Amino acid sequence: MSDLFQKTAADRDLTRRSLNYLALFRIGLAGVIVAVAFGGFNTAVEAEYKVFLARATGLTYILAAFSFAYYQWRPTFPFQELARFSLATDIVLLLLVLHCFGGLGSGLAILLIFTVGIAGLLLPIRTALFFAALISLGVIGEAWLAMSQGSGDALVLQAAIYGIASFATALGCSLLGRWGREYQLLAERRRNDLVGLEQVNDLIIRRMRSGVLVVDAELKVRQMNESAWYLLGNPSVSEDRLNVIAPALVDRLTHWRKTGRSEEEGLLLKATQAAVVPQFVRLPGVLGEATLIFLEDTSVVARRARDLAQASLARLSASIAHEIRNPLGALSHAAQLLGESPDLPKQDLRLIQIIRDHTARMNDIVENVLKLSRRERAQIEQVNITDWLRSLADEFRDQAGLPPSRVRVEAPRNAITVLIDPGQMHQAVSNLLENALRHAGSENHEPTLTLRLSPIRGHREMALDIIDDGPGIPLEKRSQIFEPFFTTHKQGSGLGLFLARQLCDANAAPLEYVQIPNAGACFRILLRRTGQDAEAAAHPKLANV
Repeated sequence: MSDLFQKTAADRDLTRRSLNYLALFRIGLAGVIVAVAFGGFNTAVEAEYKVFLARATGLTYILAAFSFAYYQWRPTFPFQELARFSLATDIVLLLLVLHCFGGLGSGLAILLIFTVGIAGLLLPIRTALFFAALISLGVIGEAWLAMSQGSGDALVLQAAIYGIASFATALGCSLLGRWGREYQLLAERRRNDLVGLEQVNDLIIRRMRSGVLVVDAELKVRQMNESAWYLLGNPSVSEDRLNVIAPALVDRLTHWRKTGRSEEEGLLLKATQAAVVPQFVRLPGVLGEATLIFLEDTSVVARRARDLAQASLARLSASIAHEIRNPLGALSHAAQLLGESPDLPKQDLRLIQIIRDHTARMNDIVENVLKLSRRERAQIEQVNITDWLRSLADEFRDQAGLPPSRVRVEAPRNAITVLIDPGQMHQAVSNLLENALRHAGSENHEPTLTLRLSPIRGHREMALDIIDDGPGIPLEKRSQIFEPFFTTHKQGSGLGLFLARQLCDANAAPLEYVQIPNAGACFRILLRRTGQDAEAAAHPKLANV
């Protein structure tokens, strides 16, 4: 039982605050008693010994009041022990004051009831009941002394009433104090739970790939997570006007507020050229109604759906490729033997050459499909992308027999570190260069290829653009260029871009087609920078410290 009351006893801070208020009350009460005992108000003190006792009690009380105040201001002092001793001292001295200034008839016994009430609120119930018993004995003793002096029997009833009131006050205040402490503990537990949930929610929102921001009725941004900040072009921290940060998003928000419906069509954010689908939710609050905006990056959603579909397609294609490879080899070998015959006419030789060309093309398709099915997991490492890119360009020039002017590299001179698998990315970029060389050229035009490296999204990523100066890709065909077996070239397999995107996705480096003014086709690969490299590039002043 004592453990239960000990657990529900007032905590250290609550006891200390209560003792501070009690100390002020005690000092004031002791000052009044001293003033009455030593001033001209001691006419109520009948016996001479009571005058001496009242003065001694007053001096003792004011000395004790200041002593208790001094000790409770020391943070290392045990407050529970101080509360017990100080309240016990209050009861003893107030009983003496009651005896000196008129006894039970003076009404000063109410101070004793107040003291036992404080004990019930701050201390365990056993201690409060002990103080109530002490007060009851004191008032009974005071009534007995008064009866021995012939003051009347009515004081016995008053003593009994004060005794019962002491026990009732101790029990009532103890219960109230216990309930109050339980509610306080419950409130603190709920507050800690809410703080924990708030921290979890904040962590989830900050780590979300989708952009999340809160806008009030005046189009001012209250809150924004990291993804939204990058999608909106890294706006300044001091800029909170949405119509300045993203005017196109404001148009969508205005339309939603008028009609109550969100448009499903994607929205292109000019600051980052990112395509998003905004979703709006009303968010009432004490600061006024606001709007919660979700910015879902369509490239992420499309990439997930594409990965699921292409994984199934890769498994199916690999099975078919294995079955095709053996009869394809037999056809190629038979055509080779048939072509060695000396008696074949030119028409038959032409047909044999067609068989060879198409079997070679089908063999290329089979090899590409098997590469997809055998592709190993990317071995990500830190790579100096500027040196790696120049080395790749030199190697491609040598293999294709091109002069330096036909394959240009536009990249910063300083070292930039990204996270890629150099082998897989070498294959992906080589496929893109071969694709550009094949489709951008014509009989009257020799294409020029450009490898351009530039920072994007607040220097968090690097954009590697493979650009040609050909006619570009028609608008109606851009949505199909990454589909397997789709090609616009008569000698193409339709798997070059598909394989390049698969390799880029394995490196967490999205590959997209980007429209660039005054240029042909442009394929962009977004490369992740290392944390320190990206931080130094985003804050050059910090990097120089």
